[in-house]
Amino acid sequence: MDTNYGLIGSKIRHYRESKRLSQEELADKIDISERHLRNIEYGKKGPSVSLLISIANALNITADELLADYLNNSAEKQNTELLTVFSDCTLTEKTILMDMLKHMKALLLENGI
Repeated sequence: MDTNYGLIGSKIRHYRESKRLSQEELADKIDISERHLRNIEYGKKGPSVSLLISIANALNITADELLADYLNNSAEKQNTELLTVFSDCTLTEKTILMDMLKHMKALLLENGI
């Protein structure tokens, strides 16, 4: 599987912006140049594993959130699937689905699953 560094970079940029950090501020936090961070965010360079960990820690997110598209079994991927299912539901549909999920989870617990 080829790694799409542009996708990883765009996720880094998304989380950085959601934390209201400039590229300069994040670069300072992780001890790299602003140019290096810019190259990562635009997919021109891939971050090393240790840098990816530093970025995730600086943004207070998990590495899963940056790599979910490449993991077969990821909490972030499962959350994304749930959000996709709920995204176009009406409030009534969401209420019904949540009620069903709660009942199903209770049944799983009762049966030791």
